[in-house]
Amino acid sequence: MCIRKFATIFMALAVFLGWLRNIDAADLAATPPNSIQDLYGDEIRFDVYRAGEKVGFHRVSFESDERGLSVDTVFEIEIDFLFFTAYRFAYQSRSLWIDGKLSEIEADVDDDGTPFRLNATADGNGFTVESSNGTVRAETPLFPTNHWNAAVLGQERVLNTLTGQVNNVAITPVDRVRVETERGDISATHFLYSGDLDTEVWYDDDGRWVKMRFKARDGSTIDYVCRLCQGPARDRAEQ
Repeated sequence: MCIRKFATIFMALAVFLGWLRNIDAADLAATPPNSIQDLYGDEIRFDVYRAGEKVGFHRVSFESDERGLSVDTVFEIEIDFLFFTAYRFAYQSRSLWIDGKLSEIEADVDDDGTPFRLNATADGNGFTVESSNGTVRAETPLFPTNHWNAAVLGQERVLNTLTGQVNNVAITPVDRVRVETERGDISATHFLYSGDLDTEVWYDDDGRWVKMRFKARDGSTIDYVCRLCQGPARDRAEQ
């Protein structure tokens, strides 16, 4: 009896893990960037928390024109100690996507007074990435570490827009959880970055980025909480 029960549990676990492995680029990454505004509308907004205290925000804006899809990202955090600002970080980037592929991206960073700049451009044979840390070449397709595009789930390397380096990563599904959004809690898949990056990202069943978590340099936990990530209001099946 115990053996039969153990076998049943083992089979169920195997099916569950197999299902998790299949939640990757085949489904969530199938949404091309040109339809991103159908998913998100014109903007995504997250509140950023450190050790449970709100310390900043992350905003992504989308605009389509005859060139393609322009994406502007702003991320700022400010950590206070007593009556002083102990640490400040500001990030801005603008990218252009043409026919669902990254064409160019530039980023500016102010890491508590230390500047960093990046500019990456596709030239037909790949990408030239010029940054404050030097110049590197990268093959296409190339996805930056901006996370709004779920097609990154099918990749094994990403452009780190904070360092200018191309990072080797494995992106694997971990579990299914409920995540807070502006429309209440929704079902989402939790993915783990490993390799050159250590980040956790959550996407809903339509491929929307709905949550993120990573470790700061001081070892504290940074959490992103969705304030606007579910796109235009419309009739949708209950998630």
